[in-house]
Amino acid sequence: MTLYDTQCTTLSLETLKTLTDIINFPVCLCGGWAVYFTINQHFKQKKKRDYIGSQDIDIGFFLPPMMTKSELESTTLFKTINLLESQGFQPEGFRYKKEIQINNQKTIKRHPTQDLFVLYVDILVNSYPPSLYDLHPHCFFEVPLIENIYQDEKNQVRIPRISNDLFIPTRPLLTAMKIQSFPSRGQSHHKKIKDLCDLYSLLWFSKTSIHENINEVLSYTNTNSLKRVRNEIDNNLMRECEQYLGEPKGSLRTILNIFDTYL
Repeated sequence: MTLYDTQCTTLSLETLKTLTDIINFPVCLCGGWAVYFTINQHFKQKKKRDYIGSQDIDIGFFLPPMMTKSELESTTLFKTINLLESQGFQPEGFRYKKEIQINNQKTIKRHPTQDLFVLYVDILVNSYPPSLYDLHPHCFFEVPLIENIYQDEKNQVRIPRISNDLFIPTRPLLTAMKIQSFPSRGQSHHKKIKDLCDLYSLLWFSKTSIHENINEVLSYTNTNSLKRVRNEIDNNLMRECEQYLGEPKGSLRTILNIFDTYL
């Protein structure tokens, strides 16, 4: 049982590599691919298969709160936007999208046309300078924790096998970002499934204990955030995640039990 079509995740990863080949400035990779690079080695040792990849590519940018238009135009954010547009991506809200041809007739659930895959690059920013509204017609997704990643290199993990300019958040920061994003998924069942799989795997597929991991995570978020996550998790959601992860029935409940010890 797989969450994503492997052909789509392969196309997403190939596109990520293509983009990073032409990016010559530091960029923070967030989201599903950051989780994959964080836990895949440990997950593969335990499960004898790769962890869930990602269909989307999430890139995070640091913007000081008060920037002029000219300052914004010279940021890596706008350099990346220009690069995406030069590669055929088009803006759609806080993300950019591109339709990619695939080579078989297998149905892709995210798009009604069977031989097309819609790849999204989501743009995340730590803050929203007022002048940004004058330069870009759409809002980006605001993730304040991105500031911690850019402001201290200790919070960055390099992945030179993909690019010397690419880095991801440390496990505690990435976990905190997942904890904060999960309750905001609303009715997006698919996103909740992926977030919960990621959260469980970040906490469990690690050299350190789950209690140590949560203690580190609480440096970046609080118990109210844990409570919001706990309130969004039900039995059906947990069982689906267990099936996608290949975990025994009841495994996901450990998250609820451990969260309860902090609430």
